[in-house]
Amino acid sequence: MAGEREERMKSVIGLKNVVIAQLLTDTDEETTYDTPEAVEGAIDMSITPNNADPDVQYADDIEFDVIQPDPEVTVALEMTQLPLDIRVGIEGAKLDDKGVMVQSANDTPPYYAIGAKAELRAGGFRYIWLLKCRATPMTEQYHTKEGATITRQTGQVEFTAIKRTSDGHWKYTADEGQNGFDATAAASFLSSVYTPTFTSGGSEEP
Repeated sequence: MAGEREERMKSVIGLKNVVIAQLLTDTDEETTYDTPEAVEGAIDMSITPNNADPDVQYADDIEFDVIQPDPEVTVALEMTQLPLDIRVGIEGAKLDDKGVMVQSANDTPPYYAIGAKAELRAGGFRYIWLLKCRATPMTEQYHTKEGATITRQTGQVEFTAIKRTSDGHWKYTADEGQNGFDATAAASFLSSVYTPTFTSGGSEEP
């Protein structure tokens, strides 16, 4: 058992197959998405919870009740570059008739789900979906050529990820070959935004 646990704990060593799916509706009753679209050229993705202190109520000289704040997570995605047609979608901008990206003060970025997979050194992949993410304008960098030295310029998009209205979910994670997540489930995981299932009579609440 200890050997199996040590094998599962080996490093995550990659990032690939990034996809985005626009969130179409998110109400008390349901959440729906568009078909995922592949985004090539992923270099790095960081997922950083902005942890806030819980609201603690004391009574009878003890910690009586604790309310955890809603999660708010910063997702930074570094890319080789993003095609303008994809940037237009995630930033809420427009393309004019000649293919020029027009950004304005009135732009309202829509929400997207972001999916990806990362290779596990123990074998297989880790799969993730971040379920409700809104982008800020992309950080761009340009650098002059310095003789024979050429600096690659990349771009970074920062998103804020929040919980969904319908169920409070904000992220799904699965490791291939573990906890019943097999190769068949992995093969279709990024084809559409995942919908969790629970055994009959069970509950998704901890």
